[in-house]
Amino acid sequence: MTHTALAAVANEAKAWFDSYVETFVGLAAKGSTDTAPLLDYFSVPISMTTGTAHNVFTSAEALSQGLAHELRALRDADYGGSKALDPVVRVLNERAAQIEVTWARQDSQGREFQRVRVLYLAARTEAGWRTVASVILAS
Repeated sequence: MTHTALAAVANEAKAWFDSYVETFVGLAAKGSTDTAPLLDYFSVPISMTTGTAHNVFTSAEALSQGLAHELRALRDADYGGSKALDPVVRVLNERAAQIEVTWARQDSQGREFQRVRVLYLAARTEAGWRTVASVILAS
């Protein structure tokens, strides 16, 4: 793969991820638990791993429940928004990219209450770019 082709894939993946960030933060900042706008950013099945649990969601319904749980937790934390700090897009091949980002989460008053580093494995599927796995990284 040429450098130009790699750059094009990286730009595609970054644009898709930026759209995801805007959608997720917009929903969460409103206190919404409607996951429908998020589902097109994920592949099913999907693997999600944190420091305390590993989950494989094998249906859109299960994924929706997992995402709704996260949105409720943010709402309960008086979530006001996030900044996606220092995103790094690493192209793995023509159809896959690794995206690593630090989420700086703020409450409704703009005070930061959490930082979490996440690694996303994204694939260009027939339906477009999708997250196929995510891992919360140790701090």
